[in-house]
Amino acid sequence: MYNHILRKDPLNAGEVTQMQNRIEILRRFIEDILYSSKGDIRIRSFYYNHMVCVSQFCALIALRRGEDAELATMAGLLHDIHTFIYFDSEKHARKGAVLAREILGELKLTTDEETDKICSAIRHHSKKSGSFSCFDEVLIDADVLEHSLHNITTPPFTKDEERFIKLLDEFDLRNP
Repeated sequence: MYNHILRKDPLNAGEVTQMQNRIEILRRFIEDILYSSKGDIRIRSFYYNHMVCVSQFCALIALRRGEDAELATMAGLLHDIHTFIYFDSEKHARKGAVLAREILGELKLTTDEETDKICSAIRHHSKKSGSFSCFDEVLIDADVLEHSLHNITTPPFTKDEERFIKLLDEFDLRNP
C-alpha cells in the first residue's frame, strides 16, 4: 500500500519519480499514519517526535561506534511503532518488532538480514540492563538519551541512569 511513495523531482522538470532514500520513505510512511489516523493527535505526535529524536540519536551513536547509521536510524524510527499505532505500551518492544517486520516487508526497504538486525534491536530496546549485540545497544542507548534529555531539568529514569552516565562519558559531556 505504501511502497509507491512519490515526490516531485526538482531536477527533473517537476516530474514525479520514485524516492530512493529508505529513511525518507519510512519517515513518510510513519507521517502518513500520524496524519491519517483517528484518535488523540497529541499523544500520537508525542510518540512520533520521540521516535524521530531516537532515530537521530541512533545515527549519532552508530557513527561514533562504527555501526550502520542508516539501519540504526530506521530502527529508531520504528522502535515504538506498536505504541504509536495502537496506544498500547504493554510488551511494546516485542510487538513492535513483529509490526516493524511487517512494515519493512510491505515497503520492501530492507534485505532479510537487515530486517532481522533492525527487529532484534527493536525487540531488545526496552531492556536497559544486560548485554546485547553492538547494533542492539545503539538503539537501547539512543532511547536512554532521548528519555534523559527530553527534559534536562529532570533526572533520568532510575533504570536509565547507569547507561546515561556511561553515554555522557562516551561523548565527553560530563561537567568538569
